Amino acid sequence: MADVIRLPIQTSDGRPLMHKFYRQKGGAEGLIVLLPGGNYGVDGPMLYYLSEMLQASGWDSFAVTYGYQTRMEELSLETVPGLVGECVAAVQYLLSERNYARIGFAGKSIGASVAAHICQLEPGLEAARLVLFNPPFGHPFFDSTFMETRQPAFLATGTADRFYDEAAIDYLRASRVFELCVVEDADHSMDVVGNLEASVQAVNRVVVNAVAFLTSE
Repeated sequence: MADVIRLPIQTSDGRPLMHKFYRQKGGAEGLIVLLPGGNYGVDGPMLYYLSEMLQASGWDSFAVTYGYQTRMEELSLETVPGLVGECVAAVQYLLSERNYARIGFAGKSIGASVAAHICQLEPGLEAARLVLFNPPFGHPFFDSTFMETRQPAFLATGTADRFYDEAAIDYLRASRVFELCVVEDADHSMDVVGNLEASVQAVNRVVVNAVAFLTSE
């Protein structure tokens, strides 16, 4: 059973950083850090169900809302250093409070880039695992950082995602090993437009595979 805990962490401009932290009573099997997209929040289906399934397996779950979002600002190059710094500081605090045998980062879109940056910047995360939903293939903020990470990684995308790019995927695969799940006709939210059943199946497929990836030996 997990308790809802409020942490004393701050945005880059000194305000309380909005977050949801579910901490297991006693010990935890692992920690999952959820990093949303620009328009895909922590309660979006992929992040929500991933968190729910891992919590049921005894994991702690931390989901953040970026400071720029609470200021009602648009994502820009100026906001990126602040949101990465916020997330790094939050992870440092979490790891100072409890030792975890397993650590996972699940990022959606811009959150995939943030997850890669955290694993690149923060020492001691060599054994962490990356789950990256709809990463922005071909964008330098993602590609250059992801190629420098060495953590095991599971990536999921759809053929109707605006960032789906076979050439960019092949370019990344030439630099590092990762697992890839491609869903036919799924868009940047893993929706199959106009087909509810296919959309639910798409989310189910990527979440089940992500959980298996994070919990495997």
